[in-house]
Amino acid sequence: MGRKNLNDLPDYLLTYILSYLPTKDSVRTSVLSKRWERLWLMVQGLDLNVKDFPLNGQAFASLVDKYMEFNASENLSMNHRSTMRKFKIKYNEFVNYGGRLRELVSTVVDRKVEHLDVEAKMLPSIRDFMPDNIFKSKTLVFLKLVSVGLANPGFVVSLPCLKTMHLENNFYTEDGPLVIKSLISDCPVLEDLTLVRLPIDRNHIEFLLFLRVKSQSLKRFRYAFANNRGGTDFLVEIDAPLLEYLTFKDNQSDIITVKNLSSLYGINIDTKFNVEIGGSPLKPGNDIKRNTIRAFLLGISNVRRMIISKRTIEVLERYLQLTPLPKFPKLYHLQAAFPNSLLHILPVFLESFQNLKNLILEFSVSRHPVPIRLSYVPRCFLLTLERVELKGLIVEEESGRNLARYFLENSAVLKKLNLRFRDSLTTKQARKISNDLLTCAKCSSKCKIIIH
Repeated sequence: MGRKNLNDLPDYLLTYILSYLPTKDSVRTSVLSKRWERLWLMVQGLDLNVKDFPLNGQAFASLVDKYMEFNASENLSMNHRSTMRKFKIKYNEFVNYGGRLRELVSTVVDRKVEHLDVEAKMLPSIRDFMPDNIFKSKTLVFLKLVSVGLANPGFVVSLPCLKTMHLENNFYTEDGPLVIKSLISDCPVLEDLTLVRLPIDRNHIEFLLFLRVKSQSLKRFRYAFANNRGGTDFLVEIDAPLLEYLTFKDNQSDIITVKNLSSLYGINIDTKFNVEIGGSPLKPGNDIKRNTIRAFLLGISNVRRMIISKRTIEVLERYLQLTPLPKFPKLYHLQAAFPNSLLHILPVFLESFQNLKNLILEFSVSRHPVPIRLSYVPRCFLLTLERVELKGLIVEEESGRNLARYFLENSAVLKKLNLRFRDSLTTKQARKISNDLLTCAKCSSKCKIIIH
C-alpha cells in the first residue's frame, strides 16, 4: 500500500495499526505529515522500553507526560474518545526517572487500563513496590509483573475481570503467601496463571515458603522454581477443579500437594521432589517423602497427556524400588526423557499407562552405559500402543537400536516407529540400520519404520 492510500485510511484504522508497534516506532511516524503528528498520541496504549531513551530520563519523562496529558479525560474531544487500554514498560535503574515508576503505574490503573505489563530490571537493593490500586482494578484483564515488589495492600483484593496473570521473579514481604493466595483466589474469572519464583542467593530472605494456588476458575497454570539452595523447606499446594493444563518445574519444594485436578488434560512435570540423586533420602524408612510422591501421582492420575523430565524419571526409579506407580487409566500420550542407564525400569514404568497410544522417548547416553536386556512386556504393547518415537539416538550406540527392536518385537498394534538420530546419517548408514531392524521378528506386520 502506497503512502497515498495509507493516508486515505481513517484515523481509527491508522492508530489501530500503530498499536502493534513499540511506542518509539509509532512516535517516529509523526514526521510524515501534519496529520501524523498526533496520531501516535491517539493509540490506545504505550509500549515503552527505557533503554531506548537517554539515561538522564528527560526524553522518557517528556514522552510519557505528553501522552498522558493528551489522553487525560478533560482533554479528550468528541472526535477522539480514546481510552488507554494497554500499558507496557521495561524499566531499569540506569534511567533517571526520579522514582516515578510506582506513580506512573498507579495513574494508568486509575485510567482503567485493561492490559498492564511491568518489567523492572533493578538491582536487588532497589525494589519498586507496585501501588495498592493494582489489587482493586475493575478493568484489568491481563496483568504481568516481573521483578517488582508486591506487598499486602491491607484490604480485600478484587480483580473481577482479570483472566491472565503472569508473576515472575517478584519480591514479597513477610506476608507474601497471603498476597499470592489473595491475588489468585480473589480473581473470580482467572483462567491463565504463570508463576516464576525468584532464584534465591545468600543475601536474599525468602518469605514465600508456602505457596497456595486455589482457584475455581483456573484452566492453565505454569509454575517454575529453580532454586538449588538447601536448608529450607518449601511447600506448594494446588487446588483447581477446572485446571486443564499444568506445567510444573520445581527444583526445591519438599512437599507438593495437588487436590481436585479431575479436569486435568495435560501436564509437563520437571521436579525431583527435593530428592538428592546419588545421596537420596528416598529410602525405605522415609515414609513422608514416599507418601508425598505417591499423593502427587495419584492427584494427577486422570491426566491424558504427559511430558516428564529426566530428573523426575531419576526420582521415580528410586521410588519404584519401594512401591509401584499408580495407574493412569486415561493417559494416551506420553513424552519422557530416559537415560539409557535407567532403561531397566522402562517396562515397569509403562505398565502404569495401560491405554497408552503415543510414546515419545528422548534418549540420552550416560558416560558409562550398562547393557540392558528388556524382556517384560507391559500391557499397552499388546493392546493400544500405535506410535513410538525414539529421539536422540547415536549411530555408534547399540542400546538405542536394541530399544527399537524391543518395541518392534513386542508391540502387537504398532503402526509407526520413528527413529531420530543426533548425527546426520548417510544414505548407507540409514539403509544399514533399516535392514538390521527389518531382520527382527516384528510383532505388528503393519508397522512402518521411519529413520531421520
